[in-house]
Amino acid sequence: MVFGFVTVGIRLDPMATKRGVVMTILNPVWLLALGILPVYWMAVRRFSYRADGSQKWLLLSIALVIVALARPVLEQKPVSIEEMGSDVIIAVDLSYSMRATDIVPSRLGAAKALLHEVVRSDVRDRFGVIGFTTSAIILSPLTKDTELLAHLFGSLDESQIITKGTQVMSALELARKMSYAKQPLVILLTDGGDESSYAKEADFVRDNNLRVNVVMLGTAQGSTLQEGEGTLKDENGHIVVSSRNDAIAELVEASGGKMIEGADVSAVLELIDQSRTDDFQGKSTVMRYQELFYLPLVLAVISFMLAMTNIGVKISRGVLVLLALIGVSSNAGMLDFAYLYGAKKSFEQGHYERSAKFYSHVQTPKAKYNQATALYKAGKYNEALALYQGIRSNDPIFKATLYYNSGNCYIRLQEFENAKDAFLKSLTLNYSKEADDNMRFIAHGVEQKSLNVRKEKNDKFQAQAGSPKGESKPTKQGGGSNMKSDMASGGGGDEGKKVESDPRLSMSQGKARLSSTQYELINQRSINETKPW
Repeated sequence: MVFGFVTVGIRLDPMATKRGVVMTILNPVWLLALGILPVYWMAVRRFSYRADGSQKWLLLSIALVIVALARPVLEQKPVSIEEMGSDVIIAVDLSYSMRATDIVPSRLGAAKALLHEVVRSDVRDRFGVIGFTTSAIILSPLTKDTELLAHLFGSLDESQIITKGTQVMSALELARKMSYAKQPLVILLTDGGDESSYAKEADFVRDNNLRVNVVMLGTAQGSTLQEGEGTLKDENGHIVVSSRNDAIAELVEASGGKMIEGADVSAVLELIDQSRTDDFQGKSTVMRYQELFYLPLVLAVISFMLAMTNIGVKISRGVLVLLALIGVSSNAGMLDFAYLYGAKKSFEQGHYERSAKFYSHVQTPKAKYNQATALYKAGKYNEALALYQGIRSNDPIFKATLYYNSGNCYIRLQEFENAKDAFLKSLTLNYSKEADDNMRFIAHGVEQKSLNVRKEKNDKFQAQAGSPKGESKPTKQGGGSNMKSDMASGGGGDEGKKVESDPRLSMSQGKARLSSTQYELINQRSINETKPW
């Protein structure tokens, strides 16, 4: 469906401010440590160790410290922040010569490390990544999602790239199409390519108002290239030595750009900062919290002092009561089971707003995901979209699902460009036939009315982990069931049928990887490669 890195910002649940003050815990994993304390106390009582009042106060002190580490907070009203930044397009040379080792660990290895550091350090701008040899493809559309950039480029398998030539023009043409900015900033990570003259490319960048900068990843001495067990040789049996091509400086001069020697991260960041323009603008909503960790921390200090004095021994009878209260409050999440059960049942019965309300009481990403799905079914697309965009995850499959569902919300809101962007991002992370179909549907310019009045029985439902019983029931309130849903966390759910899809972007070890089709596009040869150097 869409490829949308929502650069406009993240909108949080608009109902959050109406629910009043909500207390939550940011690091709940620390609460697991509380389970050690009753085990210790039972061991003391069973084996008749000395269990006086001071030990009770000491245990209470430890329990309070654990609660403080869990970071209890009160959610405050979110704040909207205006954002502006530049479109930065990084074109990476993926040709065979980038395997040369005159730059450690290799030219391509240095390019990967440089890209990772740049996108991690610059949180203001949008980055798009192009891979090129004699052909160019988009590895990542313009986005501020650094996790996606790291996943895709970090998992690039250079052994699948067999093209030995380079054509910079293909990267320049694609870069111009990627951004609507008046003068996009293009950074080429390359060893200079093959051309003896870049006059044609220089004319192109002048005519299309591109700012082209080159990070030169190569030395004048050059390096041999490994091929199988031996060294790469040309058609005459001579050993190939790949060195930098300084002719590309003609391209830099024509666009008023800059040449950077080696993988210098600071120089690239400085270049981006000096060239910054407001190519895009939008709003980002930041959630604020009022920290409460100091309350249990103060009580922990008091408890420790009582453990070390006679006063604590005299009033030790109340310690066990306090420990019990801490256990109850820290494990208040046990009530989540009731909320999740009620949410699931309400969803099955078609009471989607009630289901969303139940889910709103559970502060976990999965619950927020299911709350958003219920809101979508209730026809509250803006609220559902805000929740989907507010969920954070490092799992590429889950992120693909979030983008897919966001795209469906955009379709219902008749924001088809945003829907297209969201579906493209979903497909970039993980291929699914549903996202592909919706993407094509939008791309072919179907009438907006037909998009908005599709019958629910024609919509497609995907179960990411499991679809709840009753999901197939139609609803008169809101959107169709073409959302990917995961209701398994709400007190259990029946295992849904898995949707078989062509894994064009297969997932391995949690990272999105390029498909064989994409490698074929990279390897397309459009120039004579008998003498690529």
